Amino acid sequence: MVERLVLLETEVIKYEGLFEAKEVIGVIKQWAKDKGYVYLEISHIETTKPEGKYVEINGMCFKKLTDYTKSLMRLRVQFNDYKDVVIDQDGKKKKVHEGKVAISTTGFIETDYEGRWESKPHFYFMRILWHKYVYSPLISGHETQIKEDVTMLRNNVKSFLNLTQFQ
Repeated sequence: MVERLVLLETEVIKYEGLFEAKEVIGVIKQWAKDKGYVYLEISHIETTKPEGKYVEINGMCFKKLTDYTKSLMRLRVQFNDYKDVVIDQDGKKKKVHEGKVAISTTGFIETDYEGRWESKPHFYFMRILWHKYVYSPLISGHETQIKEDVTMLRNNVKSFLNLTQFQ
């Protein structure tokens, strides 16, 4: 059975103003590609309301660290009151979006994600011993790596949203 340990609790990054939705998602996808993660979009929900569109994208990034451990991040990107706006930037008209953005991230580590140590009772017992006495220093190293990765993703998204100020 997969054991999933939450390393970094859910943190929500909030932004309100002008943005380009495609570029916000692009920052996450590019970061995942650069760090060796695989990005999967799990669901994409889009509804239209009188005050604007509501878009919610649920995704995950994962990276196989070893045959026993895997890094996993859950992402939820929400665009509220999403409207198209045309602005004048450097003498050129540009179509951007106005509204609210909320991005939540959570970092996990999964062990025995293929369920290899669950097939027989003595394997299960050996896995407990292996995990507790032999593999724990390696897992602590993986945990710090995952925490750094999630923190870096959060900082990249925050800096992107703060730097893309349209005038």
